[in-house]
Amino acid sequence: MGQIEATGGGVTRGAGEGGPFAILNPLVAEIAHALLDLGGAAHRDLVVAYIAKRRGAFRPSETLRGEVEQAFAAYCRGAIDPRAASLLHQPYGPLSQRWALTDRAYRLLRGGGGLARAQ
Repeated sequence: MGQIEATGGGVTRGAGEGGPFAILNPLVAEIAHALLDLGGAAHRDLVVAYIAKRRGAFRPSETLRGEVEQAFAAYCRGAIDPRAASLLHQPYGPLSQRWALTDRAYRLLRGGGGLARAQ
């Protein structure tokens, strides 16, 4: 199983089945963990609220909401590289507010490969 490691100062690639995974930043790793815990797909507002709750906030701030949305959008723009295996996508198209793990990412994460966050 592959493992993707997000570090505070940058990101490393992890090798897995079928090649390297797309580059992550720590916030993208949080999004992936939230989606995994939420069953693999969820409305973006639910993902943001879930991340806020895990960070100890009752309600997500507009700053956090913006950061999460920007991280997701930047990841999806950067994941177009056909040599990289994407983890996240919008299953109903670019105007959709539903976010999801790709089938490959869901299988990887459920199978125990996991996303490791370095301190």
